Amino acid sequence: MAIKYLFYFFFGGVIVSTVTYFASHAKGLFAAFVANLPVITLITFFTIYLESGQKEVISYAHGLLIMLVPWLAYIFAIIFLTPRIGFFPSILLGVFLYLIGAYLLINFRRF
Repeated sequence: MAIKYLFYFFFGGVIVSTVTYFASHAKGLFAAFVANLPVITLITFFTIYLESGQKEVISYAHGLLIMLVPWLAYIFAIIFLTPRIGFFPSILLGVFLYLIGAYLLINFRRF
């Protein structure tokens, strides 16, 4: 059982390392392509299915769509604010926007 989590950890690390390598060599579009490959969600869907079944996969997929809106706020904060206020403040503000957006969406869905 612990072997599968080691595999998940290793595979995630390979993806992050690949993205970092290409992005640091001025290949941002290719790095973004690798980062957004559906391989991660495919593996996640597969492992959720094996652990819990079809209903939980669908629930997770719905959650991904809902969390897309706060994630876009985070990305746009990085794109538009980094040249104006710098990298670290942009990251912090982007994460803050993501957390606030996610909180609002999660609580809005309850009603």
